[in-house]
Amino acid sequence: MVRLSTLAGLICLLLPQPLWACFMQAPLPVQVTLDRIEVEIVDGIAIKNYECHFRNPNGGAIVGGVCYMEVEPGAQIDNMAMVVNGEVVEAELLDVEKANQVFQEIIKNGGSPALLEYYGNQLIRTNVPNVPAGGTVIVRLQYTQPLRGNDGVYRLRMLNTNPKMAMQMLEHASIDITIRSSDAVTNVYSPTHNIEVEELSEADGIHVTWSQDNYMPENAFVFYYATDPNPVGLNVLTHNEPGEDGHFMMMLAPRLGDESEVAAKDIVFCVDTSGSMLKDGKMEQAQAALRHCVRALRPGDRFNIVSFSTEARILAREGLLEVDDESRERALRYIDKLRARGGTAILESLQLSLGQFEDDERLKMVFFATDGLPTIGEQQGDAILAAVRKANRSEARIFTFGEGLQVNARMLDLLAYENQGDVDYILPSEDIATKIARYFDKVGSPLLTDLEVEVDGVEVSEVYPRVLRDLFKGEQIMIFGRYAGSGEATITLKGQVNGQERRFEYTAVFPDTPGKHDFVPRLWAGRKVEFLLGQVRQNGEDSELVNEIVRLAKLHGIVTPYTAFLANPDTMLFGDGTVARLTAGLSLNLLRERDALGAASPDPQALGKAFGQSRRLAEAHDREDGGAFYSRAQAELEALGYTGSVLDRLRLVGSRTFYQQAGRWVDSRFEGEDEESVVQLKKGSEAYFVFLAENQAAVPYLAMDRVLFEHAGSFYEVVE
Repeated sequence: MVRLSTLAGLICLLLPQPLWACFMQAPLPVQVTLDRIEVEIVDGIAIKNYECHFRNPNGGAIVGGVCYMEVEPGAQIDNMAMVVNGEVVEAELLDVEKANQVFQEIIKNGGSPALLEYYGNQLIRTNVPNVPAGGTVIVRLQYTQPLRGNDGVYRLRMLNTNPKMAMQMLEHASIDITIRSSDAVTNVYSPTHNIEVEELSEADGIHVTWSQDNYMPENAFVFYYATDPNPVGLNVLTHNEPGEDGHFMMMLAPRLGDESEVAAKDIVFCVDTSGSMLKDGKMEQAQAALRHCVRALRPGDRFNIVSFSTEARILAREGLLEVDDESRERALRYIDKLRARGGTAILESLQLSLGQFEDDERLKMVFFATDGLPTIGEQQGDAILAAVRKANRSEARIFTFGEGLQVNARMLDLLAYENQGDVDYILPSEDIATKIARYFDKVGSPLLTDLEVEVDGVEVSEVYPRVLRDLFKGEQIMIFGRYAGSGEATITLKGQVNGQERRFEYTAVFPDTPGKHDFVPRLWAGRKVEFLLGQVRQNGEDSELVNEIVRLAKLHGIVTPYTAFLANPDTMLFGDGTVARLTAGLSLNLLRERDALGAASPDPQALGKAFGQSRRLAEAHDREDGGAFYSRAQAELEALGYTGSVLDRLRLVGSRTFYQQAGRWVDSRFEGEDEESVVQLKKGSEAYFVFLAENQAAVPYLAMDRVLFEHAGSFYEVVE
C-alpha cells in the first residue's frame, strides 16, 4: 500500500493550493482540468468509472504527488483498479476515520478548509508520478458498488467536482449513467444538476447525461432513480429540521416505455400569422412546428388549426377532424398556404379555438403561440383573460408560447396558469420549430388527467402546486409540502383515462428524524414563492403575500427581480427592519409592473422586464434542481449590471443559505442578534477541532472559512 512520507506530506500541506473532490497534494499547486464519471447500473449494482486530468501550470516538475478521490461513507468497494497515464498502480482505501485525519492535517498546517465540504467521506489515494511543466497526468479509477435501495428509491452521490468553496473552474465536467433494471424504472431525478434523460429500448433501460464546459462547481452531483411495479410510480423524499414541521417532495412519473393507456385528446393549434411573423424567418419556423405536431398526432385524437392576424381563420369550419391520412394531408396543405400579414386578433382567435370543443370527457388542449401584443379587437390584457375564463366552459388546457420580446408576458403567464396549462418563451435567437416541436413531444401523450392526491396517516399542509397538471408520457410531476406527525402513511392517487377513473395506492414513511434530502425545503420554498408571485400578479398587491415572499426569498436564497438585494455588496441583509425595507422595494416593483402590463400600450421597458422574469420562471419550473437557483440568481444579477459570479455573493449549503457580508459568510437565519452572544471558533485551534469532531452536521459550514452560522440553537463564527 502507498504511504506518504512525513516530509513530503508536510511540504504539500503547508503550501497554499486549490483543493478538489478529485485532488492532488504536491509541493506546488496543480489544476484539475477535466472530471468525467461513467456509471453502469444493473439491478442495483453500480460499476463506476472516474477520470481526472491533472495539469502542472508551474515552471518546474512536481515531485511526489499523491492523488485522492472521495467515496461515500460506508460504500462497499469491490474490484477497485487505478490507472495513472496508462499504467496500473496500487491504491489504498482510507476509511472515514483515517480520511478525517487527512482533512484535519490540512487545516492544522495552514491549508484551506474548503476540502471540509467532503469531511466524513472515505478516500482512495495513490501515488502520481512527476508531472512535467505544462504537462497533464490522467488518473482513472474503476470500482463496483452495491447500491442501497430505500422503498424502491436508489441514491447516488458522486463527488466528481471540486468544492464550490475553492472557486476553481473546470474546463470540462460530465456524468454518464446507464440504468438497467428487472423492475420498471419510474422516477429519475437529480436535485443538483439539470440532467438529460433518454429512454432506450425497453431491454436497455435509460440513459442519463449531464455535461458542461467551463464549469464552476456549485454542488456535488446527487442522483435518484426509482423502480415501481405500478404503471405510475410515486416516491417520497423528506427532510426535517429540529422543532419544525417536516418538508416532503413527491415524485410522480409513469413507468418508462409504457404506452398502453395514452389518452385520446382534442387539440386546437392556434398560431399567430400577423405581419410581425415575417421577421427572422418566424413564419417558416412556425409552419415547420405545425407540420411536426400534425404528423405526431395519434389515432383517436381530434384536431383543428386556427390562424390569426387581422382576423381569425380556421382549417375545418365543420369542427374537429379525426386523425387519419386524409385529415393530415388537408392540414399540411393549409399550413403550406399560411402567410404573415396584418394585425394581431388575440381574443378572437382564442374564442374561436375554445368554441371547437364539445361537452364530453375527452382531454381538451389549446396550443397558443404569438409573437406580439394584441392590436385588433380587445387589447387590455385583463379583459382578454376575463373573456377567456367565460369562453373556456369545457375546461380546456391552454399552453402558451411567447415568441420574441414584444409579448404581454403577464397575460401569457396567466392564460396558462388559470387554464391548467403551461407557458414557455422563445428568444429571437432560438428556433421556434425546434422549441415547440420538442414541447409537443413531451405533452402530446397524456396518460392521466384530473389528478388528485390524498395522504392519510400524517397531516400535510402548504402543498404546491395547488392544482396538479396532467401526467404525460416521459414527464415527471413534483409535489412539495409540509407535514406534521410521523410514521407510515397511505397515499392515494386518482385520475382519469378517457373518462374512466384510475386509482393507485402507495405507502410511504414520513420520519421525525433528519435525512439526507436537505435540498427539499429549498425546492418547496421555491414553489411557494412562485405561487405567491402568481397570486400578486393575478390579484394585485397584498402586504401579507409580499412579506412572505421576501421572508422566504431571503431565508432560502431565492432571487427574483423584486428581491435582487444580492446585487449590492453593501446592502445590509441582517438586523431590525430588514424585511420591511426589502418589502417596500418589492411592493413598488410589483405595482409598477402590474400597472404597465395591464395597459393597452405597455411600456417597452416593462415588457422586457416582464419577459425576462416570465422566461426565468418558466425555465425554473422545468428545472427542479439546486443549480436552477444559482442560474436564476446569476441571470438576475447580470440584468442589474453585476459582472461577478453569483458564488461571490450567495452560497447554498444543504438547507441553509449564506450571504457574503462584510468579509464573512453569514447564515440567513442570523437577524442581527447581539454579536456578543456569538461563539467564536479560532480556525485550527483545539476548540475548533473538538467542535469539528463533535458536530458532524456543521462541517459543511466550516468549509466556508470565515463564516457565521447557526447550529443547535446557537450562533458560531469562525475567525482567523
